[in-house]
This record gives sequence, structure tokens and C-alpha cells, in this order.
Amino acid sequence: MKITVDVQSLSRELARFQGILPAKSTHPSTPYVLLEAHADEGLRLTATDLDIYLQAHLPCEVAKEGAVALRGKELYEAIRGLRDDIITLDREANFYVQMTSTSLRARLIGLDPIELPRMPSIGALDFISVPTLPLLRMVDRTLFSVASDESRPNLLGGLLQFEDDKIRLVSTDGHRLSKAESRIRIGPDALTDTLRKGIIVPRKALGELRRIVDLTLPSVNVALLNNNLVLRFGNSTFIARLIDGSFPNFSSVMPEERPERRAFLPRKDFLERLQYAKLFSSARTGNVRLALEGEVCTISAQDPDKGESEQTLMMRYAGEPVRAGFNVRYLIDALSAIEGEEVSIEVRDSLAPAIVREMEGDEGDEAIFIVMPMRL
Repeated sequence: MKITVDVQSLSRELARFQGILPAKSTHPSTPYVLLEAHADEGLRLTATDLDIYLQAHLPCEVAKEGAVALRGKELYEAIRGLRDDIITLDREANFYVQMTSTSLRARLIGLDPIELPRMPSIGALDFISVPTLPLLRMVDRTLFSVASDESRPNLLGGLLQFEDDKIRLVSTDGHRLSKAESRIRIGPDALTDTLRKGIIVPRKALGELRRIVDLTLPSVNVALLNNNLVLRFGNSTFIARLIDGSFPNFSSVMPEERPERRAFLPRKDFLERLQYAKLFSSARTGNVRLALEGEVCTISAQDPDKGESEQTLMMRYAGEPVRAGFNVRYLIDALSAIEGEEVSIEVRDSLAPAIVREMEGDEGDEAIFIVMPMRL
């Protein structure tokens, strides 16, 4: 294999692979990126952690076809620091790779590609086109509440559901729940029963999609391959193993809406006050108290080792006075995921979950956050 490729283009592609490559792995070949040179395709890059596969294509000049596996992090570090425009990679017989540019001569130790896990063959799949921005916006609004407790594996990802006119992403860790929806016309013929019921996409897969998908792309193509989610976008193919199991029936735990208990607050000011209250809250529980009365929301926190604070914020509220305690980190996460200038919070009583809503989302989008209460 011998290729000449643009340094900046190769560096950008390798940067996208860094989150896929595991820092530690029981499989000795997963830290590697497979480089394959084909005269008609250019350079094809593939990497995996055995749960996620990422493949990308890159234009290059192919002097000799072939393949080699190189450690992904070392290759990226060796490429991104170069100031030359182009570099030549030449695989030697022992799988060493000679790197040559105007100012550089170096060698990297490679691996026989046969040692690497093979990416699943995709074949002919029925893809659904999903607009990029709404999909990634839903990830932003739900990723933070995906569970991290491995004793509940069915909560270690987000539930992705498709309907004829909308897509939905839901996550929960048992203490809070996030639900984001976007109205997108898909059509009944394109949807399988599995997509309608929903698939559980792992946390890492959601995070990597958010990191590597180019926001300027108009759409992402989505399909299922056995128990894998397949996405195609730009020059890339992304395959993620789905989580087996059943996601909880989130509809049954959604509290009954009480519009008369709904308070409207300026999001940025509310967020700043919660961040300040966090300084005085318990490091273990993060407990803060909200009191809604008249046109004033009072936010207070107290900790024996830190002290106490009380802040006020003007709001629009016509309901009965109410007080309740919540984990301040959960409220901060919800408000940070919202983009509008105003937010609503609905607090029925001290034992009921709070409902946080975005009030100024894009047309057809909806985001709801449920936060369980804490003892006052």
C-alpha cells in the first residue's frame, strides 16, 4: 500500500475516530484504525470498540493498493502536528509504515489487517432520511439523563422511537426523565414494527453521534441491521450495537399536567441562580428548595459545612403557593439543554415530580424534563 494524502483532511478524519478507539480494551486489536487504499475509492478508514464501528472515505492518490492497521491515537498525534500540505504513507513488507513529507521521515509499527475485527456487511438496507439538526438536538436534550448504573442495563441508553409524523428520544436514570420530540414526516411504509416500538441506543453511541456528525449536513440516513443501528452521513457509515431489553413505559410515569401550577421564568436568570445555589447545597444530595408564591420564586440551599443562601426571581404564576425540594444538578442539566429565553416549571406539591418545559423551541419540536422531588 502506498498513498499520498492531504495532511489536514487526514487529521480531521482521524480526530473523529478518537472517541471510538477504547483507552483500555481486552481485545488487543481495537486500538487500531484500518487503512485500506483502493484506486477507485481512495482511502477507507475503519475503527471499532466492538460495540461501535465507524468507517469513512477520504480522497487520496493511490500509487499501490493495499491495507494496514495502525494504532489510531499514535497515528493521529503523528499527523496532526505536521505543517506540510501532503504526506505519503508507504507500507513495508513487515507492516511498518514509512511516513514521508517535505520535512518528515518517520516509521510507524503496523499490524496485519487480518488481526482486526471485521465491520458487519451492510448490504441492501431500507434507510430512513432524518434531518440532522432535529436529531442532534434531541440527543442534546436527553443524553445527560441516561443512566450510568450498570445494574439496570435497559436504562444505559436512550429510547429512539419513530412514528409517521415524528421521532422521539427518551432517557431516564430513575431520578429524572427527559423526552424530546421532533415533527418529521416519515410515512407509514418506511417504518418497521421495531422502529415504532423503539430501540435503545447506548449512551456512548449517542455521544459519538453528537460529536462526529457534521451539523451542516441536511440529513442522516437511518436503518436497522439485526440488532444494530446503522447511520450514513456525509462520507461516513456508523454502526452501533443496540441494548437488548425493554425500556420502561415512560408514559405511565409522566405526571398529570396541572397548567394552573405552571410558573414561567426567564431561563438564563433561573439557571444562574440555581448554579449559585449549588455552591451552598450538599455535595451528596444537591438539595435545593423552590418556593413559588405570587410573582416571586425563592431559591434556597443549606448545608451544615458550607452555610446557606436564599435568592429570589420574578416570575409569572397564578397558582397556589407551593414549596418543594429538588436535586439542583438535575434542574441545571434540564435548563442547560433548553435554548429558549423562557422556561416553565410545574410543581404540584412537595411529593410530586416537577415538569420543566421549553417554551420557545423550534416549530414542531418539544422537550419535557421530569425531576423527582427530594425531602425538604
